[in-house]
Parts: sequence; C-alpha cells; structure tokens
Amino acid sequence: NEKILDGLMQLYTSEEGVGDPADLVSMIDNALAEQPENVDLWFGRGRIFYSMKNYDESIASFKKVVELDPNDAQSTYFLGYFYIAKGDALNDEINKRDYKSMAAYNEDQKGVNAIYMEAIPYLEKAYELNPNDFATVETLKVLCFRLRDEAGVMEKYEKYNKIYEEMNAKRQQQK
Repeated sequence: NEKILDGLMQLYTSEEGVGDPADLVSMIDNALAEQPENVDLWFGRGRIFYSMKNYDESIASFKKVVELDPNDAQSTYFLGYFYIAKGDALNDEINKRDYKSMAAYNEDQKGVNAIYMEAIPYLEKAYELNPNDFATVETLKVLCFRLRDEAGVMEKYEKYNKIYEEMNAKRQQQK
C-alpha cells in the first residue's frame, strides 16, 4: 500500500532510531517495479538514500523525479543539494587524509569541485522555476563563491550575490 509505504518513509527518515531506512528500499523498489512513473515513490527513495548517506542513489532517484516532473522546483533544488552533500562528504574525507604533496591534495580537490559543479545547473533550474525562493538563491551564491575560480562561475556568483542582496534587503524591510 502506497500510503503505508509513504508513512514509513516519513517516519524512518525523520526520526533517528525508529527503524532502518535500508529496510524500506526493497519495498520501494518492488512498488516502483509496478509503478515506475510514481514520482512520490522516487522522491521517497531519494530521501531514504540521502538519510543513509548514499548520495549516488539519492541523486539517481531525484534525477528520475525531475525527469518525471521537470517543473517541480523543490525536487530540482533537492537534486542540486544532494550533489552538494556528496561533494561535502568527499571533502570531509579529503580533509582527514594525510597528504604528502600539495599536488595530490589539489587533484582530489578538483574532484570535489567537479561534483559541486554538477549541482549548479539544477540549482539554477530550481531558481528559474521559483525565483522567489531565498534558500535557492542563497545556496547558489555560496556554491558559486566556493567555485569562483572555475571557468564562468565568478559571473554566476556576482549575479546570485546581487539577487541575494536584493532579496535580503526586502526581507529586512518586512521585519
């Protein structure tokens, strides 16, 4: 039953210790075998994998969500956000390593930046779909600042920083 499965997904991913989200994967995959176009199941599958820190599967699930519903700003934002989470996890791993050369460290950082770069088109699409979402603009601003040395990204940073400042000023006026 899809409603029961949705309830379990909500419960397993929102409260720690309630259940093992991995237990739901086979149930969701079985349901998806019968309903491969079910956006809610794909969305839930992506959330479950995100809660398990399996970013590749989370990204794959949300790519399917965005494919099935390309005009959903929230899902598109989450897809970009999951790329950032994947990059952050890899960056954390890199920071724990004992490097013998700066060249090796820089090479690993290129890999992290490549993952972060994959987030930008999805976040920009989310912004295009919902230009009033402050979190999307803020995420783009921060990410583009981090990647400002990559080709073409400084211009994106300047664009989203300007939009962020305008949105932030409006928010301050409303207080």
